Amino acid sequence: MDSGNQAAQVWLLGVQRKLYQWSREHPEEPYCDLWNWVTDPRNLQMAWKTIAGNRGKRTPGVDGETVARIASGIGAMEFLRKLREELRSGGYRPSPARRKWIAKPGKPGKFRPLGIPTVKDRVVQCAVKQVLEPIFEARFWPVSYGFRPGRGSQACLEHIRVTIQSRGRPAADGRRHKAPYQWVIEGDIEGCFDNIGHHPLMERVRHGVADRKVNRLLVQFLKAGVLEDVSYSPTDTGTPQGGVLSPLLANIALGVIEERYRDWVKRPEDPQLKSDGIRLAAIRRDKDRKAGRPVFYPVRYADDFLIFVSGTEADALAEKQALATYLHEAMGLTLSPEKTRITALTEGCRFLGCRVRLKWDKRFGLHARIEIPREPINGFRIR
Repeated sequence: MDSGNQAAQVWLLGVQRKLYQWSREHPEEPYCDLWNWVTDPRNLQMAWKTIAGNRGKRTPGVDGETVARIASGIGAMEFLRKLREELRSGGYRPSPARRKWIAKPGKPGKFRPLGIPTVKDRVVQCAVKQVLEPIFEARFWPVSYGFRPGRGSQACLEHIRVTIQSRGRPAADGRRHKAPYQWVIEGDIEGCFDNIGHHPLMERVRHGVADRKVNRLLVQFLKAGVLEDVSYSPTDTGTPQGGVLSPLLANIALGVIEERYRDWVKRPEDPQLKSDGIRLAAIRRDKDRKAGRPVFYPVRYADDFLIFVSGTEADALAEKQALATYLHEAMGLTLSPEKTRITALTEGCRFLGCRVRLKWDKRFGLHARIEIPREPINGFRIR
């Protein structure tokens, strides 16, 4: 047993627990002093352990260094000591990410860019993430999934199934004929990771973190640029895919989607009421439905999201246009006009590789179904 790593892990879990609890109790306040924790030797030690255990440990950045080469050269402890000195003295500067194009699965001939930071930058990004993640995890919305601990695709699909499931008393024939939502907006953002505006993103980060040194380091990572062959390109927008921090920053940026629908997702809690914000939002949804007002409920997995609509097709169309304007003004993002579709839930839509729909059953009436399409099943058949 490595007692050094174990002690560092216990220390890090204690810090993360403290930050999470503080953020839950002070959701509108930024945390001011994080730099000492970011540069603590135990935090850097755990960041190195994480990077050294990843599958990409053998992939070099622009400096050609790998985890194995560093470990067999100056050694991990000396590497971390020098890295900490650079961070504490202010001499650390991130290197450009090495750009590599990888094929999109299931889309022959289409590629997406992948930015590969150096091992040194990966360790620093991981150290920053280990401290920032608890603060923002406490503030993320319950309808947000993807790149979050314990919130994967299966949990997201189950959330969708429960959301669209017909509820209430059955009709006289013993079947349910009504569903809480009739339409769904399938959201598709064009080049999401490459087009997130740096200024609005950092404004959102500063709502949770007020440490100037940490925020300055985040800006340096965002502006580090990419190197493809011998061609350098600055990064004026976006969070390069492949960076350790990119998923967390993308979730912070895309939180604007859930915030647009806060009245129906999680309302501000009233100290005089015993119900929490999620229950208050459910009460608001029921009241709006009974009053004939449209209701919109989002579920997001990373940059893919669905907006469930209780109302008419015209309500869904108007919301689609309003959402496109809102995302462009808030984060500089553009909804794809072709791929952002409005579909009746009885017809179903594709999400996370599954088909989501309301199906009529002669025994129960309308009920939610999460189905695996035939195409991937056929691909596994023995011919």
